Amino acid sequence: MAANKLQLTVITQEKIVLQDEVDLVLAPGWDGQIGLLPGHIGLLTKLQPGELFIFKGPSITVLAVSGGLLDIHNNQLSVMADSAVRADEIDVAKVEAAKQKAEEALRERLSGTEFALAEADLRKAVLELKVAKKRYRHQHGI
Repeated sequence: MAANKLQLTVITQEKIVLQDEVDLVLAPGWDGQIGLLPGHIGLLTKLQPGELFIFKGPSITVLAVSGGLLDIHNNQLSVMADSAVRADEIDVAKVEAAKQKAEEALRERLSGTEFALAEADLRKAVLELKVAKKRYRHQHGI
């Protein structure tokens, strides 16, 4: 690994979402967005739902993450996310359907646990739609 790179791993409970050497990562830290460059001091922090921007040379990869933890030490950056999906892999129609289903569930009389799950599903769908639509506008110069 080059000394001026970060070794990034983004994982969820299901899989490794991304593993690569990168130049810069912007993450949705609990108290606001944080930037991580090679040589960053050791840090363990909670993430809030948002966009994870990954810069490698001239390219930028965007992931929608719905919370989790971030750990960096010795240029090893790990993001352990509750969920993480690449902007270019978001199926807008599928997410719109999930959003509608979650909204319908919230209108019903649900138990506390069911309500919390439906609310979490809705937040995840809204975040993924935001990321997908931003990517679409960027690609089409809108």
